[in-house]
Amino acid sequence: MSEQKFVNLSNETQASTVQGTSFTAYPTQPVLYANEVLDAAKKRFFFTNFINIVYLPTGHKDYVVRKRTIYLRSDITFDTGEATTSDISNTSLSTLDGETLTPTVVTARFTVTNYAVRTNAFNVVKEAKAELSEGIGDRIDAAVSTAMGDATASADTTQGALALYGGTATADSGLAAGDVITTDLIAEAARYLKDSIMYYRSGGVITEATNKKNPWTNTPDDPFVLFIGPAQEMTLRKDSQFVNAEQYGGNEVVQNGEIGRYLGIKVVVADNVERVAASGTAPDGGSAPTVNMTRCILAKAKKACTLCWGQEPTIDVAPIQWRKQQSIVLECAYAIKVIHDDAIIFIDVADE
Repeated sequence: MSEQKFVNLSNETQASTVQGTSFTAYPTQPVLYANEVLDAAKKRFFFTNFINIVYLPTGHKDYVVRKRTIYLRSDITFDTGEATTSDISNTSLSTLDGETLTPTVVTARFTVTNYAVRTNAFNVVKEAKAELSEGIGDRIDAAVSTAMGDATASADTTQGALALYGGTATADSGLAAGDVITTDLIAEAARYLKDSIMYYRSGGVITEATNKKNPWTNTPDDPFVLFIGPAQEMTLRKDSQFVNAEQYGGNEVVQNGEIGRYLGIKVVVADNVERVAASGTAPDGGSAPTVNMTRCILAKAKKACTLCWGQEPTIDVAPIQWRKQQSIVLECAYAIKVIHDDAIIFIDVADE
């Protein structure tokens, strides 16, 4: 009896749970069952393909991502001429820092009765494993999207993400029908991502900041990535400048949501980008938009965000003998954090 108190008896999978929808059959009219499960739409994972991934060794609790906040460049004091009696000018090395990631344990479970396993046409345990794998992958991809979408906004003395808006809007509250994504917006976002001058919103107006930012470079091994939603894909597909092969950079292979490149930027359609319905909570923290909108993200992705695995997902199957059940359990531990906020540009646009 002492063992049973640890068993969660709710939501267990019985034979009736997996028997499917009923239908009428007759003895003289044989029924043929398909040999495979026809899956619901499976998501592919896009954000995690472009971020920095690290692994926490066993025996450790935290992982510190070491970073240089910015190169000093012109802030280094350079002397000219031959040194005689005076010392060479000294510059303080103040740009080295780090971000701490503490992986959190995440678990999930299906419990299936032995009777349900024996009397079902499908391998119920195998299908439960598939559900857990799909579920944890989608959870992590969505968490990366949320972390990048919640990056610290730039300010006069804060290295952060600058927000651009569709149409003439200067905030999410100003978005109106037709303020959709454009190739000009993509080019503008790339300009700010590449620039060492930091800009921020002051009263809605883009203003030059006192502090500098990192001038990120779009490189073949670590390119800029633009994450958009399905509505923005439709808009860009109708834009002749985007689909033109010369502007597009050639017809590239569609892989992991990538629909090609524009101005050397990978364009990826991701279902997990932040989308807000009209009158929902505005991503920029201001008043609610009056139209359905999406927060697209342009990023130097591997520099912007890091996923730290404390334990990669594992799935174990164990019998619960006193209840004649099979327990399918997923366990993992991870942390996700933005490392360089200034490696992100928000592009907030109306969906239509």
